[in-house]
Amino acid sequence: MVAAQFEAKSVVAGGFMTRYLEAGDRSKPTLILIHDGAFGTTAELCWNDVIAELSPHYHIYAPELLGWGGTDKVVYFDRSPYAARIPHIAGLVRELGIDQADYLGSSFGGSLIMRATVEPGNPWHIRRAISISGSGGPYRLQSGIEALADYTPSLASAAKLTALIAGSATGMEAHVQQRHDNSLIPGHWETLMAPRLKNPSVTRAVPPDDYLARLALTSIPSLLLAGARDPLLEGGWAERLAVLSPKLAAVTIDAGHEPNIECPAEVCRVAKNYFGRAEDSK
Repeated sequence: MVAAQFEAKSVVAGGFMTRYLEAGDRSKPTLILIHDGAFGTTAELCWNDVIAELSPHYHIYAPELLGWGGTDKVVYFDRSPYAARIPHIAGLVRELGIDQADYLGSSFGGSLIMRATVEPGNPWHIRRAISISGSGGPYRLQSGIEALADYTPSLASAAKLTALIAGSATGMEAHVQQRHDNSLIPGHWETLMAPRLKNPSVTRAVPPDDYLARLALTSIPSLLLAGARDPLLEGGWAERLAVLSPKLAAVTIDAGHEPNIECPAEVCRVAKNYFGRAEDSK
């Protein structure tokens, strides 16, 4: 692993203290990286190798979402994890003065980006997007949802989680140690566990979700990047979403759930090819 060169900064975005990484030349196109939703994730842990490869070509921002890393630990019980975090990143975009950017997200971060692409008014100012193993919600395997939620901070749990999302924890001792250490940040574990609390005296119906209908009408070009060995999503999920709109495309590579960790060079190759195109639509 090559240590990426970046600056760690903080800013109040949408009313919340928000930590983010900044790397690359400000004269280059802006690329925003949105990390995954696993326990112990930070912007560095998710994106270090990608930043190292892409920073010569882009001006990169990698924020930490509500609940992770150095960003405020905030829980909403009356809205979805997506609805809670889309306004937060919109606030960051406004605060940093970003008028247009490409986006690359992994797992939950990819899903969050896909949800943001169909928000009215394009509040993140998305030019193009790549979602790595992030469907926006559909096609997640129940077994995967349960496995990701099964985390009590320990090195053994950190190794198990790393193996699940990166294909293997072999040779990743430093990564596992850092994931464990990150999961001990005050409020992090509690924030991620809190949404599992349910009022035993109330039965709540799942609210209707028109995400797929809105995705079919999207105006933002997006690439859905799937791992052929992903244990957390149904096979063919990317192709099933891509048929909804001519603005969507799908590609599958030989990887697990998070190729940004497992094979970052391949992710960077795909990103440079997709974001480097001159045309804005397909």
